[in-house]
Amino acid sequence: MAGSHQSNFVFKTLNLEEQYDPYRNLWRNVLIVGIEDFLKSREIQIKFKNKKVSLEEIWFHHNDFNLVCEYAQLNPDVVRERIYEAIRKMEKHYDQKDMPEMSGKWFYKSERIHREPNRHSTTMYSVR
Repeated sequence: MAGSHQSNFVFKTLNLEEQYDPYRNLWRNVLIVGIEDFLKSREIQIKFKNKKVSLEEIWFHHNDFNLVCEYAQLNPDVVRERIYEAIRKMEKHYDQKDMPEMSGKWFYKSERIHREPNRHSTTMYSVR
């Protein structure tokens, strides 16, 4: 019974009988702001290859995070997993090289490296 209740709890998107709950919405907004701050600091860490632990990351693994998720009526394990997915996407994005590798042959149209310019194909030909 608890497993089925939890699965409905996790994947619930719309419940027509659900009442407006300002306290739940408040805690969800607190959670959203905390997650945004955590992802911003984590992105900076990934971008500049900084291994320091931020204050937001400490909060993310603290019991207060579980309490905020409980007040927001969300499962903290599912929230953490979704955040980890976003972090993995950021890491994958920043692991890409800045410049693509290209072969040297692409730069040269002929076999010779020091070829003579073609006078009729330059833009400066008409300038005297």
